[in-house]
Amino acid sequence: MPFSGLLAQETDSLFAVKKEGNWEIKYTVKARENARMLSKRFYVPEGQMEYANDEGTMKKLTEGATVYIPVLKENYYVTRPGKFSGKHTRELYYRANSKDEIAVLSNSCGVTKTEFRDWNALKGNTLKAGQILFIGWVRMVVKDSTEPATLAAYPAPPKKVVVDTSNTPPVPGGLDSIYNRQTNNGLNVLTEKGTAAFFEKPGKNTMYYAFHNEAARGSIIKVYNPGTGKSTYVKVLGPLPDTKLYANCIIGISEGAKEALGINNDTKAWCELSYAAD
Repeated sequence: MPFSGLLAQETDSLFAVKKEGNWEIKYTVKARENARMLSKRFYVPEGQMEYANDEGTMKKLTEGATVYIPVLKENYYVTRPGKFSGKHTRELYYRANSKDEIAVLSNSCGVTKTEFRDWNALKGNTLKAGQILFIGWVRMVVKDSTEPATLAAYPAPPKKVVVDTSNTPPVPGGLDSIYNRQTNNGLNVLTEKGTAAFFEKPGKNTMYYAFHNEAARGSIIKVYNPGTGKSTYVKVLGPLPDTKLYANCIIGISEGAKEALGINNDTKAWCELSYAAD
């Protein structure tokens, strides 16, 4: 299906620029966004984000600032995504300059010249300065998304959080209070969904612990078990150890949390996590 440049609306479309032969999305930071959120939203490692931008800009992003999002094999498509994946992709455009050539642009996209012409309903090899061209699809988390496949949620508009504690058992170590403080009462969170493995924690423990690759040491993660409808809180000790126990898992949780999550003899369980975005 050809993509006419007229389909790209300046106000809501994503545009890429060429930097050292690679595509990068020129993106305007929205309210409450930070570097970690953008990294997860566009499926780009934080290190790659930092490399593509000025260090001072990335340390403290402000609304309206311009950042460059690398276009990588992890977040770029040249074939139309399927129905499910398509919910989490956006069309990507490029504004041509007077020196651009179809052969070079198509090579940068990883498609043939014929495919590039078909995308943009082009005839011949001539491009005009300022001409808007479709260059593929980029993978990204849509705003306020809670789809399981995203492994991240984008922040919803602030709302008042009302917690009914009348029938809520006390949380070991008071981790719920720390979690609320770290996440601004649940308004500034990232979420993940996946498999948890359980490990033994020697000694007498008054709280539950966890290993996690994204949340900082000392962070509190809220863990929800959708199979039982139960949840609890765990304190992060550090990243997941590189052992077979944690293969294909997103978190390791101390055995003591099993009862709180309604888990009996299973060594692993599907869970949903939320933790501070900063």
